[in-house]
Amino acid sequence: MNTLDVTLKLNNLHCFEEGDGIGSAEPYLWTVFFKIDGDTTVVNTSLSLQGSATVVTTPGNHRNLPNHDVDPGENVPIPGVIGEFKTQLKPILLQQPIGDMKEVGGVVGVIAVLMEEDNTPNSAIAKGHDALNKAVRDSLNALIPTLNFTHQAPTDAEIEALKKKIGDTVTKAISNNVSIWSWLGGFGNMDDKIGSEVFRFSHEELEARGVSGISIRKRFKNHGDWEIQGRITAPPLNVTTGGLRVTLSGVPATLTTSPVRVTGPGFSRALNKTTTLTGLVPGNYTLTANGFTTGQINKPTCRIFTPSIATKQITVNSGQTASVGVAYTSQRCDAVDIRERGAAAASVASE
Repeated sequence: MNTLDVTLKLNNLHCFEEGDGIGSAEPYLWTVFFKIDGDTTVVNTSLSLQGSATVVTTPGNHRNLPNHDVDPGENVPIPGVIGEFKTQLKPILLQQPIGDMKEVGGVVGVIAVLMEEDNTPNSAIAKGHDALNKAVRDSLNALIPTLNFTHQAPTDAEIEALKKKIGDTVTKAISNNVSIWSWLGGFGNMDDKIGSEVFRFSHEELEARGVSGISIRKRFKNHGDWEIQGRITAPPLNVTTGGLRVTLSGVPATLTTSPVRVTGPGFSRALNKTTTLTGLVPGNYTLTANGFTTGQINKPTCRIFTPSIATKQITVNSGQTASVGVAYTSQRCDAVDIRERGAAAASVASE
């Protein structure tokens, strides 16, 4: 099991519907990053997890996002100071190895709370943010002793309980710091909670996806319609990577599907044009090329495209860029046997 070089990014907030009645919305975002790994925990001789969580808080309350006047269809970039976490995820050592097993995987993630500013006082919101940070740290540290060798990661039920406890703590902290005069001054129009989510990723799934990473998306249909977007990548630490140049010829520049796929150690990418893939972990990669059609079947513009190779193995070495080429030839659909045409259409449909 490798130590992983993790980059977790929440990089965009998309507004489908701002939901704030007359006027535009003013979203703000709280994030708390965390990890449970070999930096601060071990599996003790009783095969239970022992130690504490690593918790990294971020700044800002009202107006901590760059757009304070958001309308439907707009994207709001999430600043790196709020949305980005870089760390190393280290295997958790067993104090007493079991056979050849000397370590188990950890977990890394982020808790995100999306709010919309109305008339809650800044001071009350700041108290709520402080409560969030403390609640995350306390809740994770309370969870750690319940994890053991056969139960290494929090279950969905445990995460839901954690979310409720944190949410209740934040709500209480804010309400306790809003006086009746502040409430009346704002005509009861306090800040809205759009939504919250715990994004968590295990050592095993991150190692399997590596350079390709895992997409992060969460849509909240509350006080409007919003989506948080991001990605997490986790290549092995201190590994000299390589590259692969995939040259595609005979492919229409207007093609919207991606008939070629490259897979390998922690990597999967679909392509429809010549591309140089970088940051690849050394090892064996597989290129798979599918046929495809353009235009409408039974129309003169319909063409069937056939690749020069169906599949090919390529070795990527450290510090080097390998290369592979796929040439597509095409012919009119009405010149192809109906059985071949059906096979080509089925290939596209499966993509």
